[in-house]
Amino acid sequence: MSDVSKGKKDKMRRILSFTLGPTMVLVLLIVLGVQFIPGEPLVREQAAASSALQGSGRTLVVTSTADSGPGTLRQKLSEAQSGDKIIFDTTIFPSNTPNTIFLTNALQISQGNITIDASNAGVILDGSNIKRPCIDCLFINSNGNIIQGLRIKNFPAAGILLDNCQNNTIENNLIINNKEDGIKILDNSAYNIITQNSIYNNREKGIDLCNRGNTGLTAPSIIGFDLDAGTLQGHTNCPNCKIEIFSDNNGEGEVYEGQTIADNNGSFNFNKGTSFTKSHITATVTDNEGSTSEFSAPTSGTRRSCILQEGNSLLKTQLQPKQSRELEDNRIGDMRRADIYTEEAAAWFAYDINKLGLKWVRLSIDYFDWNEVESTGEYSEFYIDPNQGKAITALADNAVKIMYCLVFWDEAIQVKKENYSRFKREEEIQRYLDYVQFIVHHFKDRIEYYEILNEPNIGEGTQQYVKVTDYINLVKRTIPIIRQEDPKAKIMAGAVTPLIEPGASDYFFGIISSDLMPVVDAVSWHSHNRYSPEYIGKFYYNYPSLLRKIKEVASSHGFEGEYIAEELHWRTPRNPHPHEPSIYSETVAAKYYARGIVMHLGMDFTVGMAETSHELQLPKMRVIRNLCTIMAGAESTSLPIEIQSEATNIKSYSFSLSNGDHLIALWTDGVAVDEDPGVKATLIAHGFSPQKVMGIDVLNGFEQQLVTSTEEGNLVIRNLLVKDYPIIIRLTDITSS
Repeated sequence: MSDVSKGKKDKMRRILSFTLGPTMVLVLLIVLGVQFIPGEPLVREQAAASSALQGSGRTLVVTSTADSGPGTLRQKLSEAQSGDKIIFDTTIFPSNTPNTIFLTNALQISQGNITIDASNAGVILDGSNIKRPCIDCLFINSNGNIIQGLRIKNFPAAGILLDNCQNNTIENNLIINNKEDGIKILDNSAYNIITQNSIYNNREKGIDLCNRGNTGLTAPSIIGFDLDAGTLQGHTNCPNCKIEIFSDNNGEGEVYEGQTIADNNGSFNFNKGTSFTKSHITATVTDNEGSTSEFSAPTSGTRRSCILQEGNSLLKTQLQPKQSRELEDNRIGDMRRADIYTEEAAAWFAYDINKLGLKWVRLSIDYFDWNEVESTGEYSEFYIDPNQGKAITALADNAVKIMYCLVFWDEAIQVKKENYSRFKREEEIQRYLDYVQFIVHHFKDRIEYYEILNEPNIGEGTQQYVKVTDYINLVKRTIPIIRQEDPKAKIMAGAVTPLIEPGASDYFFGIISSDLMPVVDAVSWHSHNRYSPEYIGKFYYNYPSLLRKIKEVASSHGFEGEYIAEELHWRTPRNPHPHEPSIYSETVAAKYYARGIVMHLGMDFTVGMAETSHELQLPKMRVIRNLCTIMAGAESTSLPIEIQSEATNIKSYSFSLSNGDHLIALWTDGVAVDEDPGVKATLIAHGFSPQKVMGIDVLNGFEQQLVTSTEEGNLVIRNLLVKDYPIIIRLTDITSS
């Protein structure tokens, strides 16, 4: 049996064992004489059982601030037995002036049913003196423990790590400034409650359900809020579950603001009665079996309306994003460098793409740009790490198309001249062709597209720059090599920098005006880095016309293939670039991502991002993930619609789906802002029979049935609020169902 197969079987065995967790708890309740009340959340019964167990043990008192030795926390943990409680001497650890224990290694709880209670004391566990990486503060690999009142900070890894355990409670702790997650729950752990803690300023996630730890419970969505009023509205996939509300200056949970209970449909409301403390709001959900989610995506701005249609009080429900392997083709992709050298990295590489719902990825095992080679000295090699192959195979197995960018950084070329241009000499061309043959031979049948070079129009005087005539010749020379090794593979030309940059448009149109067009399967260019009405308004508004011109010119020169707009991105303070000064807030960037994706798809272009973040809680990642699901199977079409509004800048695109449904995307195309109340509009779909009409908010992650009428044979949707990002309207014909 392979290691991968064995790992999958072990994981399945663990998951099945955890499904017995609630049953075992009920048995324990009966043994302890705890009454079970039908309809009460099981989490309360678990807490009662745990409390009964804790009460049966000894109380051990920590009297030393040392890391180890008599009276220390480490010593008391080594002495503790199931049912014991560890507290702290308040003369050594006064609550108003906390004392610090500088740890040199992780503390471990393996016995189970241990309580560490620092609620009435001031106890700081500090890892700042630890020089080794991957040292957590508290490692829990047993069941039924309670951790409360500790202040955990400055550890090289997670504040608390839960591994192969269940029914633990982490309550009212301060977890701050750790080098990885605040709390990490591994995939073999479930039913662990995280409640009323202050978790913030950790380098990675505040709470990390690593690969479906804690049953992979989905975080709730906050779909409307007002910071000053202290109110919010949201939705969870967990009806009747507990929602805890936090505020933070980033994306974790520094200040516990209160809690509420979701209704039978998963909707929840919260009113603090005064303003929220910090600038962003997050939330967690804890289900009735005792599992707590990660923090929700943080809010941005001071308020947000969750209204799609004025006067509509129908139910809002949370969107359910799907993984790549579950989706029809949505023509949405991303870009990654496959610098993968371990089996774990290969698995995570594929997992990261699949969880977003992306259907293609542009990648290379080499650097994409010469400046990266120049700074590292890492040239291309005729070698592929086995784990790179595993990652690519895993992507293909998850129905993700691969667009391999065939760059080749040639160590034999050491020329540095101002007028140097690559691939004029036969020996340079031949070395490139040898490398192409090596790559295609190795990956054949797993890669669908091969793209020739990356941004060959820039870097004059370096290996990156190729004159357009030499580039066209190189593509012609490369095509037979690829076809020989993999006849089914598709060949892409282009990959030039954004067309607003000097010389880029001339270079690209030189390619699509050439005799290369009848023999390639796709053309690509890099699009929409920093395009917006705010910074480059003229180009932004002319861009759709430029796309139509690209199609016109390429098709007139015999091209019948696919048009691919790559590397969409709008920069935020998280990813600045010295040559791209346009910076947007996280919410505004997400809105432009939504516009860019929908506009390209609406004009029948495949679209891809420029290596997006791994942080799914960011607004842009939420938008991308939602659109990947919504646009699955969508094809651009023209519908007979009419939009009536005082606004004059409403953009719309229409799509048909494989099941017969239709999508209409609407937005106002001015400068995007954090807080946009929307403009009122009436949408008329001429000749449409009665429909079930759903409004979909891709930014806030919810959908709601819209109120419609049929007037003179037309479908009419009044009182729509069109926002400055795409609102998607889904039409389902109910007369044929």
